[in-house]
Amino acid sequence: MIFQFHTGDVTFFDEDREYFEKRFFHLKKILGFDAGDSDSIKTDVRISKNRHKTGDRFEAIATVVSPHGGRFHAEISANNIKECADKLEGKLNQQARKFHEKHK
Repeated sequence: MIFQFHTGDVTFFDEDREYFEKRFFHLKKILGFDAGDSDSIKTDVRISKNRHKTGDRFEAIATVVSPHGGRFHAEISANNIKECADKLEGKLNQQARKFHEKHK
């Protein structure tokens, strides 16, 4: 998978990048053969901070494009970056499973 991160005003460390990559790796397993090779899946992740009355919240948008396996998109908000990765992974996995079952 090829990742592209857009973080704007958010401090994004190497450990955060690695956490996202580890969480999203399961998408390739779900899609299986439909996903193509590992360099053909493009993942675009955008993370921004939104200041609420109750404190900072992170908003994240992820788009995964697989040449043989469709396009998946998710938008979430969370309290921290790792929670963003977890929530995005859950939504994207659900879409990928549905796509895979439909196109078996």
